Amino acid sequence: MLSHFKSLLKWLLDPPPRVINPEKIQRSRLLSAILAMLLLLGLAILTSVIRNDPTDLYAPEVQGAILLLGIVAGMFVANKLGYNRYAAGGVIFPFTIIFTYIAFSAGGKSVFLAFLMIPILLTTIFFSMRWTILFAVSLLFVLLVLLSFQDQTSSTSPFWTLRSMWFFLLLTTGLLLTFIWHLSNLEKIRQQELKRINDQLEQQVAELERFNYTVSHELKTPLVTIKGFLGSIESDIRVGKFENVKNDFARITRAADHMHATLSDLLALSRAGRRMNPFSEFPLPELVQEAIESAGGAIESHHMSLKVDPNLPVVYGDRKSLREVFENLIENAAKYMGNQKEPLLEIGVRAGLEPILFVRDNGMGIEPKYHAKIFGLFEKLNPNSEGTGIGLAIIKRIIETHGGRIWVESDGLGTGSTFCFTIPNHRTADNPGDTQVK
Repeated sequence: MLSHFKSLLKWLLDPPPRVINPEKIQRSRLLSAILAMLLLLGLAILTSVIRNDPTDLYAPEVQGAILLLGIVAGMFVANKLGYNRYAAGGVIFPFTIIFTYIAFSAGGKSVFLAFLMIPILLTTIFFSMRWTILFAVSLLFVLLVLLSFQDQTSSTSPFWTLRSMWFFLLLTTGLLLTFIWHLSNLEKIRQQELKRINDQLEQQVAELERFNYTVSHELKTPLVTIKGFLGSIESDIRVGKFENVKNDFARITRAADHMHATLSDLLALSRAGRRMNPFSEFPLPELVQEAIESAGGAIESHHMSLKVDPNLPVVYGDRKSLREVFENLIENAAKYMGNQKEPLLEIGVRAGLEPILFVRDNGMGIEPKYHAKIFGLFEKLNPNSEGTGIGLAIIKRIIETHGGRIWVESDGLGTGSTFCFTIPNHRTADNPGDTQVK
């Protein structure tokens, strides 16, 4: 029995198979349900009225109702054939004309003005907000003009009840349009959020593809090296070239160490993308001093002078990972200081609407075409430099996890580099990724 009912319901509401757009299918089902309900209610009311008094069949409102039922039945068939908007319009305009005529005709009943909410509701459901406003304002204006022709002097004139119903229609229409406007704004916000999430997912997928390709290449190189030298060792042992074996073992060790460093940095990169430690509020000067002490070996080996801004702000974030940011930037500056006779490292903040922290050196500098590239995986402008080339990618991931951004400023080779980054000046307890700079 239930299966038969579901089949009947599907036959009544579903559009023809040629309609495949999900939105159009849903709209067609909704209109079919509304029209079917109007037909059932209209037939029930007409049957009750005529059964009580057959002479009411000649009343204008009953004849109007019969005409409307015929129109509804015709539009139901049109909607079933897939002409959704034509069917909606075919109900809206006849309903408006007939209900207005019954309300303002001689001996009319003002209560029928309330039924004009039906075409207004149908317009909001099946047409845009712009068309809904145009239709509703035009309808209210026409009713106001018709009211001006009514006799306003007699207390028995229908003007007073018609005016009350007009005010009711004005109020309900205003509330409905406000509600629909609010819903449309929420939909826009939802669409923007979906677009943002989709863009973020596309970026992450592209990054993952680059990551897989780069990692496979970087790990393949030391494996090939190890395998090649193992074959060389086997040949050297056979002929007794033990000095060569010793050198080959050293090369294998370096390749294995490089692989170990790469894997360690990749693990650090994966951890940098998520919150590992609780966020807290702390003064940045203390953290910078800790980073300087930790990177003391690199500073001393390159004889770098330090200049730290005493007005560094108080920040809210992951203390350990932010210290790692400064440590890596200091070590990176030392690594690429070049032959600078008076190496200098500055750590400071630029005041403004959004405070910008920076680490500046007077070292080798970076050509503008490489400004974005250096934050990629395994990107090293100097192939002979130490490290795996993941350090700046880790820094970028940490800053982004805090909701900030990082970039480099440099006019080219020999001009030094300034690494700038932000920590957004808002703090949300529900989102630990947000940070605050005071």
